[in-house]
Amino acid sequence: MPARVLSKFRWPPRGLGLGTPLNSALATQDLRHFFVRSLWLYLLAGVATASTMMGLDLLLFSGVSQEHVRALGAQPVLVRCLIVVYSAVTEELTFRLIVATLVAWIALLALSRLGPSSQSPAIWLSILVSALLFGLAHVGNLPNVPHPYLRAITLNGVAGIVLGWLYWKRGLEAAIAAHLAADVFIYFGVASIL
Repeated sequence: MPARVLSKFRWPPRGLGLGTPLNSALATQDLRHFFVRSLWLYLLAGVATASTMMGLDLLLFSGVSQEHVRALGAQPVLVRCLIVVYSAVTEELTFRLIVATLVAWIALLALSRLGPSSQSPAIWLSILVSALLFGLAHVGNLPNVPHPYLRAITLNGVAGIVLGWLYWKRGLEAAIAAHLAADVFIYFGVASIL
């Protein structure tokens, strides 16, 4: 019986429209050019998201993240590079590929009984749930500041929504590229001027 159930299990689930643009881009020259032309948009989205997070931190939370970013800038370059790459890849695999896809799949199964137009609500629910969890996962970065949960959910939730939207619209690679750009901007750009 378990073998029969596992044989029907497919990841990512069908019906969600998931694909991996980088793999597709390797298949044809047209798709390869599209991916390369779009890469700057993903990087720009990451920098814009990080800038928004830093601005919201100043506006809503008196810039409490600045001291943490300043401490990050004091780390050796190799350490910062490893943190940037590791966090971008592992967090996107965890929160987008696994959590968001699982939530969307469950929501799609639940909502499909209501009608054929259940894909979009399922995807947006998955973006919001994974963004909330993404924010909660970052509470430990600054646990001793005023309102650490509200701060982490607000600031990292913004990033989670942008990265989740990129994941669903452009693929995992786009979310990783944007996350990488945001972290590089904070760990190297902002940290060097604070």
